[in-house]
Amino acid sequence: MIKVKSTQESYDSLLQLMSQRKKLFYSRFGDGDIYIMMGRDQSNQTVSDSLKKEMIESFSIEDPDYLKGLAVNHPNEKGMIVGLFARFPDNPEMVSFLHNEFPKTDNLRFENPVFLHYMSVFKPKQVNLFLEEVIRPKRKMFIGSIPKNKIETIVGPVDVYIKTPAKNAYDTIDSWYPLIEKHIKDVDLVIPAAGMSTRIINKRLWESNVEVQSFDIGSIVDIANDFQSRKWIRLAGHRVKRHIIINPKSAKHNSNQSYLNYILKEIKLQMYTLIKSNPEFK
Repeated sequence: MIKVKSTQESYDSLLQLMSQRKKLFYSRFGDGDIYIMMGRDQSNQTVSDSLKKEMIESFSIEDPDYLKGLAVNHPNEKGMIVGLFARFPDNPEMVSFLHNEFPKTDNLRFENPVFLHYMSVFKPKQVNLFLEEVIRPKRKMFIGSIPKNKIETIVGPVDVYIKTPAKNAYDTIDSWYPLIEKHIKDVDLVIPAAGMSTRIINKRLWESNVEVQSFDIGSIVDIANDFQSRKWIRLAGHRVKRHIIINPKSAKHNSNQSYLNYILKEIKLQMYTLIKSNPEFK
């Protein structure tokens, strides 16, 4: 049976290891990545033979310094409901595929794929500590489509910014990946947020044996750009925006209208949670 750590266990592991090791990778394999390995197109990335091959190669890396989050069988924790970090309905199908194609997964224990997302909603103080300790102080490279000034409100100053397309980034990887190779020795930390290409970036960097950290940050970056790309963002992104985004003392943030909007979104979240958590309301 595939085993996945709790959010707190992955948080503790990453906080400790990123404080101690110069080379450490964290890649999050979500449902979309698994379906790419199955040969299915995804909303932000059309599958190709080369992408499928590299995704399988990325998932197949086994090393204690190459940590893999996996979005199947992760523990159900307080506050998790459908649309808000609970397991995907197609969890059994993905587990079956992984079991058949990667038998070794049954003997591994994966990192939690949503530890940062979940804790940014339910334990924001811990997330801010994580960012302040192992993300914001480091010389870093950001790779993705979020504007530089926006991503800096979460991760702090970005020393090297490499822009990728918001969709089908892998299709143009030969044009922007050389920029990563050119500047990789100028940074200590890489933050890839380029959709499915994120796992490929980590695979290629790992194979290059460069001494660097890479942290697959995921969809939390979309909140900084006011992009409601995920249901969890539409439901609870207001919490992240209020408690995680840098510059919380701005007039706009603390205006009466802003606070009213926050309250209304919080009520909507509580109502959704009540309905999804209690069968009698369905």
